Amino acid sequence: MKSERLHIQMFGEFHMKNDYYQYVPRSSKGGQVTTLITYLLANKDVEVSKEKLVDILWPEEEISNPTGALRNLIYRARQELDNFFPNTHSPCILFRRNAYMWNRAIDCDTDIDRFETLYNQAQKEADPAEQLRCYREMFQLYQGNFLPLQGREEWVMFRSTYYQNLYIKCVLNLCRHLRQAGEFQQVIDLCEQANQKELMNESIYREILEAYLQLGQSHRALDYYRSVLNLFNTRYGVDVSESFADIYSRILRASQNRQLNIQDLEANLKEDKNSRGSFYCNFDIFKNIYQINMRALHRVKSKRYLVLMTLSDPESPGILTNELREEMQVLRDVIQHNLRRNDVFTQSSYSQYSLILTVPGESGCHIAINRVRDRYLSDRRNPGIQLHVDIKEIV
Repeated sequence: MKSERLHIQMFGEFHMKNDYYQYVPRSSKGGQVTTLITYLLANKDVEVSKEKLVDILWPEEEISNPTGALRNLIYRARQELDNFFPNTHSPCILFRRNAYMWNRAIDCDTDIDRFETLYNQAQKEADPAEQLRCYREMFQLYQGNFLPLQGREEWVMFRSTYYQNLYIKCVLNLCRHLRQAGEFQQVIDLCEQANQKELMNESIYREILEAYLQLGQSHRALDYYRSVLNLFNTRYGVDVSESFADIYSRILRASQNRQLNIQDLEANLKEDKNSRGSFYCNFDIFKNIYQINMRALHRVKSKRYLVLMTLSDPESPGILTNELREEMQVLRDVIQHNLRRNDVFTQSSYSQYSLILTVPGESGCHIAINRVRDRYLSDRRNPGIQLHVDIKEIV
């Protein structure tokens, strides 16, 4: 026997169906009828005044006869909805007390209602297994943003943000359960799936980095960290390196057996995933690049060199010893105070610094490096730590 129960999806795309009919509006179909139906469904426990509906349906238009236009739209929506119930005459849209509302007697299975119910149930549930079940079902229900084809409507934007925040909480709670079970690869898979919905949530990216560290895959964590920084920078012009500084330090410490060679460093730095378009960066980076170029204007004939400075402990190769950690700080201070302001450096692994030097020629590069080397050898606290330098002209 055919069922009249309505199955309504509002995440990802909007559609309604039962055993008699299916309504799947596209961008070219539906229009205000769809807006009317979706608004009443999303607020089906509320009586909506005619004035409110007019504001929702014609937010920036002056309607000469708003009451007549609304009445006509209600008529068209009822005609569409009647296709779901050929054997009954109970209207989906009711009118009472000078307001419209969805008929709560209609049997509906709506994803947004189920989504909220599951979240509230999980918050009250004491049994971890039942909590996990609720969060897993929530995860499956969220197929994308709330009513994306209507995403520019103000009421939809507010609801979309609300549901997205619930989904992020769901993902992070799932990660917590999976971490407690030691299922770190599942954490990565789950978060990657969630990130396909373009959440751009720092906590979810952090979960992936933590999971890589727990799996002992510090090299993947480092690569992923760099890709996350690039993603936030190119898409939103936001530098998140400071908020990820703590986990970056842990990644470097965990990458004790992974040192770069200068060819790898050069290849990594030359890689430009945005080479087909203009480079976009946040204002702070733009300002820094501008100032560096300003300082270099009088040196337009200068050459630039890529330098890799590596510290190592011969007695404990591949291990970040306390002595090596201490010497990295010493070397950092020496580099910072013994190079010119238009030179750039960064820590590129747990025991290496990378430098970009601007000098008239090769001899100038060696003079600068020797100055740094001599000062470091004078200031170092652990004579057993060795310093190795690689130099390559940037061409």
